Amino acid sequence: MIKKYAFAIVNSIIIIFIIGAYFFVQVGELSFYKEMAYNQARNDAKLTAGEINGQLSSFASEQILVANMISNDLFIRDWCHEEDGEITGEHAYKLYSYLMEYRLTYGYDCISFVSASSLKYYYDKGYFKTLSPDDEIDAWYYSFLECLKSQDVQVDTDMLNADKISLFVNCLVQDKGFKTLGVVSVSRSIEGFQKKITDLENEYDVTICAVNLGVNYSLFKDSFGFYMKPEEAAKYMGITENQVTQKVRAGESYTWFDGDTCYNVIYNAELGWNIIVKKDISGTIDAIMARVNQRTGVMFVLVGIYTLMSFVLLARLNSFSRKAENVDDLTGLYNNKIFKEIFEKSRRRKFVGKEVSLMMVDVDDFKTFNDTYGHLYGNSILKLVAEVLSDCVGKEGIVARWGGDEFIGIVYASPMETKLLTQYILSELKKAETHKTVTCSCGIVKVDNHINLENNMHKADEALYESKTNGKGRSTIYEEK
Repeated sequence: MIKKYAFAIVNSIIIIFIIGAYFFVQVGELSFYKEMAYNQARNDAKLTAGEINGQLSSFASEQILVANMISNDLFIRDWCHEEDGEITGEHAYKLYSYLMEYRLTYGYDCISFVSASSLKYYYDKGYFKTLSPDDEIDAWYYSFLECLKSQDVQVDTDMLNADKISLFVNCLVQDKGFKTLGVVSVSRSIEGFQKKITDLENEYDVTICAVNLGVNYSLFKDSFGFYMKPEEAAKYMGITENQVTQKVRAGESYTWFDGDTCYNVIYNAELGWNIIVKKDISGTIDAIMARVNQRTGVMFVLVGIYTLMSFVLLARLNSFSRKAENVDDLTGLYNNKIFKEIFEKSRRRKFVGKEVSLMMVDVDDFKTFNDTYGHLYGNSILKLVAEVLSDCVGKEGIVARWGGDEFIGIVYASPMETKLLTQYILSELKKAETHKTVTCSCGIVKVDNHINLENNMHKADEALYESKTNGKGRSTIYEEK
């Protein structure tokens, strides 16, 4: 049994091995590429956050430096001591020119100064207004003084620059006795920096935002571009407000994954901002999975083709094997084993209600052929008889070699019709050119489908014996005695 199905078993093992090896390789490859994608996302998010942090620090640091230079300049201190309250006089124009020179030198949008004594708001183009604690738009000034800091950084609308959202650096001006003389403010629109953010988002395929952690007081409570309120940033990034405002050491960053999305948070100490970068790699993972699925589909098609071809080949091999097992090597006729199977299956179904005859054929004096002309010649006689039997019976029956010089056959006809057929077979054998005329003795019986082959053969064998007794070279139909 095992030998019979050895090819199928080996073939199935090969297919299972191929599929198993493929999936083992694919799982490893998928893990490798996913890990590469995660590492790339982690690096992109961290690199982008670091680059933005550096640019923001540079963006703010120069403003802080300039604001400190002005606040510590002897000119501004002397000017405060000599302030006369006039806004159009020579003394006032000295301040306007001074502020304008700094603005043009460093390219800022506006540089202003608020006098602590007069509360007048001067800027590089002139006088703007006089501050009042009751005016809401002047709250930035009083809030800055209350925080007791020498400087701070704010985001607010710049009334002196068409209400553009700007980054303000405020510095306290004090005399040698630490008396407050006023506040210098340097502003620059963040719209230009917004373009840098957009360029980085496009370059690294990331999403960026920044939130003020409240370290520096700011009157501007809304969102603008990448600068957002914590609750809006959380919604925009798809994370919690606590994650947006989490504390991170200055200059350090914190990275985490939520599914296929990487987040990086870095804290900018100069501005008191958290910079959040999001890198979504679900598209990359989907593309990897699509390639894996495509290759898997191709692999299954190839395995399917291989399986089909191998099992077609297996069916043919089984057919050849079965034929080799059931066919007589010498004559090419069925052997007695398969003839028995065919007869037993047919008598229960095919023979029921039909007239079928069983014939047994024995070559007369076959021993003489072997003894006189040798076994090879004897074999040629057996082949001749087999060929004539097969040609004459054709599709009207089945012929097999029973063993030695005996043949057996089923004919789908009555015993009398079968007798006529055997007589024709005998006449054809006599026509053959041989050293000695070939004759056969035949026994015929009507098949009784209620008894097995052995019992039917017993009757046909009696008729065959009668043909031998009556002179050979003839056919006899079995008759019940």
